[in-house]
Amino acid sequence: MLQAVIDSLIYGAELSLLAVGVTMVYGSLGFPNFAHVEFATLGAYLALLLCSLLGISLVPATLAALLGAGLVGVLADRLIFSRLRRATPIMLMITSFGLGIVLRELIRAIWGTSPHFYPVGLQKPVIIFGASITPVQIGIILAALVCMLGFHLLLNKTKLGIAMRSLADNPNLAEASGINTERIIRSVWLIGAGMAGLGGVLIGLDTQIHPNMGFGIIIPVFCAAILGGIGSPFGAVLGAAVVAFAQNIGLNINWAPLFGWTGLTSAESLYIPTGYKEAIPFLILIFVLLKRPQGIMGDVSR
Repeated sequence: MLQAVIDSLIYGAELSLLAVGVTMVYGSLGFPNFAHVEFATLGAYLALLLCSLLGISLVPATLAALLGAGLVGVLADRLIFSRLRRATPIMLMITSFGLGIVLRELIRAIWGTSPHFYPVGLQKPVIIFGASITPVQIGIILAALVCMLGFHLLLNKTKLGIAMRSLADNPNLAEASGINTERIIRSVWLIGAGMAGLGGVLIGLDTQIHPNMGFGIIIPVFCAAILGGIGSPFGAVLGAAVVAFAQNIGLNINWAPLFGWTGLTSAESLYIPTGYKEAIPFLILIFVLLKRPQGIMGDVSR
């Protein structure tokens, strides 16, 4: 069980960086950006390019990849979404889905379909009460915590953060108050896509890098954003933690006593197959939305 908790912390840290970007774009522009997970893939491959071909160490390569993914996000907004400001949310959603396919296929065309790994070498795990965690995985958790702290300070202690919150709360009032909404939107894309790029690097460090790595986690990322309350960055972090713990803890629980008590089975052990792992957070999502449609930390709206 302790190993499942550690794995949940790692997975939740990775998901939170992507879920925050999803909810930021939705809060500012009012549509679900399905291309967001592809910025994670792009960031992972940019860091790989800098590490493997140019010989740059991992930390500066990650920072450069974060910036590169953020700039591609800004470019996508300038070339595509800025021209569709008055379009309906469904049109923007379809456009983002098409952009995601384009980015994924471009990455596949450039780097191929074979998986890649960062040149970090073998990691000697740290054993904690029988559970293991590698130094890279510890770094993943710490990096996510630092980013979340920095994001909290940005939203609450800076003029840019206050302007971002104003834009998400009431775009028309924000513009009438003299806020340059287009500049704030560019900042949202830069930060959101950059955090996704960092999340992609962290996922690549923990597992492997391949063109479908972003698309493979699109369901838990959006589930985390909706569960926490779409439009709430801190809700997205909480939603990512709930999704991660639900998936990992749910697979490690012996459900036989519960079902035996109801008389549905007499087996001594009953575990959820790993193939149903993605269904666990959806069950929680359905339950939460039935009781609280705005999500855990979302604002009540009509």
